[in-house]
Amino acid sequence: MKYSVSIIGIVLMTGCSERNEFAEMDAKLAEASLVQKVKVDSLPIFPKQDDYLYQSYGKRNPFAAAISDVEAPVDEKTEVDAPDLSRSKEPLELFGLPSLKVVGSLGDTAQLWALVQDPTGFVTKVKVGDKVGKNFGEVVQVSKSELVIIEKISNGKGIWFSQSRTILTEQ
Repeated sequence: MKYSVSIIGIVLMTGCSERNEFAEMDAKLAEASLVQKVKVDSLPIFPKQDDYLYQSYGKRNPFAAAISDVEAPVDEKTEVDAPDLSRSKEPLELFGLPSLKVVGSLGDTAQLWALVQDPTGFVTKVKVGDKVGKNFGEVVQVSKSELVIIEKISNGKGIWFSQSRTILTEQ
């Protein structure tokens, strides 16, 4: 026990001894401070720029994909009942309409399905009455050349309106 206490005391005392490990570094810093100082030019003064008023709010976002095969929404809005928010969503309701592509159709005159490809590349059969798109869209017409969907849009005040959207079949 005595030996361990004395060994710890010796180790602690050697830590307090005067060793100047930084003497060489201090000498080099002192030498560097005696060297003539270099004059640095001040920053240049830039001319004042005129303020820019951004006026492109109504134009298409250049960083978003162009919507070429989806018609613009119709301005006429019809008030409709609110959608059932508690029901489980169908797979194509996870994607916005601009990201969906109609790649073909299947069936006969009695029953026609549209073949809709989502952004992941998966193709789904869609018939009248199926739900499509993020805005509670419902398929109302399927033809060989297009898919017509009625969406329900909220005005943010609890009133819901419908709008018709059409996705054209890719050629």
